[in-house]
Amino acid sequence: MPLTETPLRCDQVVRFADAFVDGEFTGAERCEIEDHLGACDGCAAQVRTQAEFRHRIKQTGPKESAPDLLRQRIAQQLSKNAVAARRKQTRRLLMVASIPAAAALVIAAWHRPIYPQAQLADIVRKHSRNLPVEISGNNDAVKKWYADKVNFPVSPPRLSMAKGEVALRGGRLAQIGDHEAAYLVYDASGNKVSVFIFDPGDEALEVPRRQPMMIDNRPVYIDAERGYNVARYRDRGVGYAIASDLGEDDMLKLVSSAVSH
Repeated sequence: MPLTETPLRCDQVVRFADAFVDGEFTGAERCEIEDHLGACDGCAAQVRTQAEFRHRIKQTGPKESAPDLLRQRIAQQLSKNAVAARRKQTRRLLMVASIPAAAALVIAAWHRPIYPQAQLADIVRKHSRNLPVEISGNNDAVKKWYADKVNFPVSPPRLSMAKGEVALRGGRLAQIGDHEAAYLVYDASGNKVSVFIFDPGDEALEVPRRQPMMIDNRPVYIDAERGYNVARYRDRGVGYAIASDLGEDDMLKLVSSAVSH
């Protein structure tokens, strides 16, 4: 649901800045704020300053950890809460089913993994927007900038095609679903190419029942969404997603160059 029924004003974005930096907004709400930040340099600068301030506080703050016994008690309580929430959701699903067969279908749909499709839509939504980069420069400069901003290694892939040059323009911080991501922007002979790097955890990248394409002995999942092609793969536990409006042949060459390096 949008934050407001009318476009966000600057004073509203500043009021929501803390929650935005903390990752409390997802889906349409986060996109609404990102749209404003992409068009308003003043608000983007304020949010960037807030994010950097939070990062410095985390880096310089005390590193003390809670006692093991307390951490165990908290983990046990969180686990109990999660089980109770799942049971409550199951009861709700069963109540809305009018016959046993319908109930079985609802439960099956609930357990079916839908994360890859939601992730795909989020990738395309960000790629299609003209969000400003926060760092520009060569691969080494961009890699160094991300070093203390995300908790996974960011190695900008070196992309190439048969015709034309593919150059790294820069990068920014972003979110893919609930995951923080490094968002890199490339120029491929005038065509925008977006590369998202993130830690997918245990969540799947593949769409169920979709067979991957094997490139350099690595499974790569290529899908189309709203006229864009998106390729997703893993490399040493890190997730990669490449999005563009290039044709299939150019897209395959682009992905092959990323996977093979």
